Amino acid sequence: MFIENQFEAFYNGSISYIPMKSKPMGALFGVLTLVAILSVAPAFGQTANEVDMAKGAGASQTADCVAANNCFNPNPLTVAPGTQVTWKNTDTVSHTVTSGKPSDNQTGTVFDSGGLIKPGGTFQFTFQNAGTYDYFCIVHPWMTAQVIVGGATMSNMTNTTNMTNTTNMTASNNTATPEFGPVAPIVLAIAVISIVVFTTRYRGIPKL
Repeated sequence: MFIENQFEAFYNGSISYIPMKSKPMGALFGVLTLVAILSVAPAFGQTANEVDMAKGAGASQTADCVAANNCFNPNPLTVAPGTQVTWKNTDTVSHTVTSGKPSDNQTGTVFDSGGLIKPGGTFQFTFQNAGTYDYFCIVHPWMTAQVIVGGATMSNMTNTTNMTNTTNMTASNNTATPEFGPVAPIVLAIAVISIVVFTTRYRGIPKL
């Protein structure tokens, strides 16, 4: 009888559900959600770390990829510091991957394939420092490209000294954006759990 009277009172408007207010929980939920978004955002902006050498790139300097500037594809390639980049020769002739530009005299001082990369072959190099790295194929110098590490805009870093100096300049003149890296899934999980707890616990309670 008591339960029936409660239901009758509820439908007559005598009982209403009043949501509980919890500003601290709401603020915590908002902060966790924001942190989760910031932590996973860099992952979505990250590009692939493989570069393919276009078919026909070694034919001549009038090859289609020369005009499109993608004999090394993608070009430019943007990666985070500490990323290992793999170059794969998908052409029918051999190529090299050599840092620098055909016009300078410091080619190969940062990285070099150390010889010809045959069709189907690969070459790997890990970029530790932020910066923009020019490279090309010594056999076919019209094949040029860049790898951008950490979003830096300075180019032509052809030796270790220049890389160090330019990295220091970039660090002192720009505000770094925090990257959460491997903790991003943990932060995202905390945010999701907070949503569930918040909506479950503070959904509302009956009040006479």
